[in-house]
Amino acid sequence: MKRVVDVFKNRGRELVWTYVIDLQNDDQFHPGQLDFETEALRLSQVDKRGAANELSAKVRLN
Repeated sequence: MKRVVDVFKNRGRELVWTYVIDLQNDDQFHPGQLDFETEALRLSQVDKRGAANELSAKVRLN
């Protein structure tokens, strides 16, 4: 299952980066919105997009 997730700076809601997250949906794991947002925040730390306490993520619902 793929979702587009935007990562923002908490102050001013400035868009920092957009990720397309692909999480597998199987018998054991059914990803929800929070799973996609958590993965985007994890990737933003790997990519050094900003400090963890300064970023937030939001799944695009359209």
